[in-house]
Amino acid sequence: MKVIFLRLDKIGDLIATLPVDQLPGLKSCESKWVIAKHLGWLAKAAVPPREFIELDLQSRRDSEKKLIAFLRAEKPDAVVVFYAPWWVSRACWKAKVPLRIGRRSQWHSYLFFNKGLRQSRSLAEQHEADYNRELVEFGLDLPKSETPVLKLAPPVLRRLFEKYSLQSKNYFVVHPGMWGSALNWPQSKYNELIQLLVDKNETVVITGTQNDEKFLKEIRHRWHNHKNVRYLQNQLSFEELLSLLQTAKGVVAPSTGVLHLAAAMGTPCVGIYSPVRVHRALRWGPRGDKAEALSPLVLCPATNKCLHEKCQFHPCMNTITADEVLSKLENLL
Repeated sequence: MKVIFLRLDKIGDLIATLPVDQLPGLKSCESKWVIAKHLGWLAKAAVPPREFIELDLQSRRDSEKKLIAFLRAEKPDAVVVFYAPWWVSRACWKAKVPLRIGRRSQWHSYLFFNKGLRQSRSLAEQHEADYNRELVEFGLDLPKSETPVLKLAPPVLRRLFEKYSLQSKNYFVVHPGMWGSALNWPQSKYNELIQLLVDKNETVVITGTQNDEKFLKEIRHRWHNHKNVRYLQNQLSFEELLSLLQTAKGVVAPSTGVLHLAAAMGTPCVGIYSPVRVHRALRWGPRGDKAEALSPLVLCPATNKCLHEKCQFHPCMNTITADEVLSKLENLL
């Protein structure tokens, strides 16, 4: 059997999905992936490396043509669509893939899929990776099994150590930025954590992109010239970031792709999570032998987004202390 898997969104979502092709019931199956543009580096670093094509979601017409041509050339027995715009479902139908599997949710899933599964993912009753496994097992009639965990093994870029005066396994990475769909830890708390680390004479690497600016203003102002801190916002390629995460002593980040990358490489890491139901670590937490998540110890009444001043626990993210995060991280080392 040949199966094409499709997931067209962010880093963390793809990390929670890629392992499905390692299910025991797919050992004799040939599989390839369709992923979002600029995420090929992740598929290449995976163990084993995945075969894939990338689609540009900003160029719908060209990408739909590219996908139809790809599917017609590959002639798969089935496609599994985990997350994608509606036109992706239509492309699978146009390409006449015999078995088109997806989640029963929006209108196009009823029109273009011929095998669908209703999943109430918004209830966040289990991990995203478990939802993905269940969809594949249902769609391809596979026996139930444990959910695989993605492993990453990118090449180590030694030149980075010289460029930033770093030593392997002798620095911590703090990544305060995130997409912004969930609550984050306050910048003042990240500053407290970094202070605790430099007080121990540890080296700290602060990473982030241009899109993380609103989460880094206070942090940059305080640390950009400190002798024990390397401030690398918007200075790293994805491949360089992977290499730095792989050889870090430990990583701290909120609910974002960087945290999942570190967990997939076995780097000790602590994620800081919102207690809002759809944001919580039960669904989006890092998975790995040395990965942990911290959330405020409150019974959050919110389901989709923070209630802010309407909630008796607001602002609950402040209740997570820097000492607590550091202690959790040190226990993983």
